[in-house]
Amino acid sequence: MTKICDITFVCCVESGSLESQTIRMVESLRRYGGKFATAPVIAVTPRFGPPLSKATLQVLKNFEVTHLRPQMKTNYPWFRFLNKPLALVAAEEYITTESVSWLDSDLLILDEPEKLELLPSEDFLGFPVESKEMGTIGAGDPYEPLWKEFCRIVAIDIEDLPWTITAQTNQLVRLYFNGGIFVYRRSTGFAKNYLDICLQLLDSGIGTKAEGYNVGIKEMSAIGFAVIKMGLAWRSLPYSHDYVMLSKTHNDWYKEELLKEARIVHYHDSMWPAFWPTFIECLHNTHPEVEKWLSSLGPMSNQAPFQWRLMGAVLKKFRAGTENTYNQNCLHV
Repeated sequence: MTKICDITFVCCVESGSLESQTIRMVESLRRYGGKFATAPVIAVTPRFGPPLSKATLQVLKNFEVTHLRPQMKTNYPWFRFLNKPLALVAAEEYITTESVSWLDSDLLILDEPEKLELLPSEDFLGFPVESKEMGTIGAGDPYEPLWKEFCRIVAIDIEDLPWTITAQTNQLVRLYFNGGIFVYRRSTGFAKNYLDICLQLLDSGIGTKAEGYNVGIKEMSAIGFAVIKMGLAWRSLPYSHDYVMLSKTHNDWYKEELLKEARIVHYHDSMWPAFWPTFIECLHNTHPEVEKWLSSLGPMSNQAPFQWRLMGAVLKKFRAGTENTYNQNCLHV
């Protein structure tokens, strides 16, 4: 008999494209998750927006997913990445397991992700970023001043941040987790600290003109800051548990042997029509059972009713304008 792991998975779902992604992610977990396949799943809609379609709600019910719509108010409803800590804080009221795992909706479970189980001596499992992005390699890096300022704001000595190796590009950077997947011990209070640090960084109004900057760093960096500030015992997840595939890096990054080893693939735009044939061909060569299932479904599309897609588009435009104003008013370091 397959052992059942004591863990609850949490994700975010909103009307539109995220509905399709969330449904496919959950079904892949139920099909290929092994000892994790029957774990509780909570899908949270933390901010105002159009309702989920009846079809989505029915599918979530069929997969025994608890859907919460707490409508949590913040000063930053435009910041979509704040949905993660908000969702975790809301979900914890309904969670009884000791382990909690966040899953981005653009993840696909290919095989039992065995490394997601916390050992008794561990409090947190996280996946290092695949490339440096907005991380810092230390003195002289264009992002080092921003990281120093962030550390000052959250009362951490930057030298207390460990060094890690990026999963894809093998660069040495200060601790920087990819926020797409992580696991933590619920009793540590991680979710609340993670949310508080996100809000601190947003409230600070600090930014940078370094190339490639976007405000998403204020959520991603908060994960590692919370881990270090709380003194949590942590372990890095292997690349097999968050293997990255997306159209813009495919020619440079893709390695068939790594996809064969993957238990979870972070597919980004790979299951939308433009890149779908390439993605399916890659899975055919590495995970034929998963490819057969996905081929029967076809590429993803936005299945929300027209009126909700229209409302979502208006909200997206308004939120983009608010985000732009926030960024323009930031003090750059």
